[in-house]
Amino acid sequence: MRLKKHLFFVTVFILAILMSTFAYFRNSKRLVEKVMVNFESQGAQFLSVNLVDKLLIQNKGALPWNAKDSLVLSMLETLLEKNSYVDNAEVYHFQQGVLGVNIQEKSAVVRIQGTDQYYLDKAGNQFPISNKHTPKVPLYLGTLEEEQKEDLLSLIENIDKDPFLRNELASIHYRSNSYFIGLRSYGFEVEIGMMRRIGEKLSKLKVFCAYHDNQGLKREYTLINLKFKNQVVGS
Repeated sequence: MRLKKHLFFVTVFILAILMSTFAYFRNSKRLVEKVMVNFESQGAQFLSVNLVDKLLIQNKGALPWNAKDSLVLSMLETLLEKNSYVDNAEVYHFQQGVLGVNIQEKSAVVRIQGTDQYYLDKAGNQFPISNKHTPKVPLYLGTLEEEQKEDLLSLIENIDKDPFLRNELASIHYRSNSYFIGLRSYGFEVEIGMMRRIGEKLSKLKVFCAYHDNQGLKREYTLINLKFKNQVVGS
């Protein structure tokens, strides 16, 4: 009786191995006949499905491709991530004969408008201006020095936390060791100074804008200075 049980389990084990081997061999012979490209978050903006297809075909040749198991998926991901607009790429086996590709595009937080023009994402990575898509982001006017990048991104991050200021921010300029911002709905420029007490400065700016909207001002200001503690100085 015990021998029969052993024979039964051995037989089942051998059959499982044979079926797995057969399935592996069968799958290895399948060709990739189609690529399904999916753009995450806001969808395709800088890129397109056709462009991703072209990048893959330039590397692997025209479809159909050889057996899926011969495709090194990490290499295809690396290939796609070399594109200036790709933040992250995932390539996976979607279903029979289909290769799935997930693309996460870079997201611009500011456009540098100087001698060189380009976008920065929140990590400070540069990527080029596109004729296909123009994101609504503030302009940094002038040449951005490498040592200013961290402060610029910190300023944008702090402004971005407030919906009112995020929608109002139109431009940023650095001159005379001070940051200046331009707002969409107001005719005055705002001097921020450096990043010290940035939360306090932005709170004062919101209060001033609310007073401007609700009470009106007898004088038209061209510059609002937030550098001084507990004060808003207009000129």
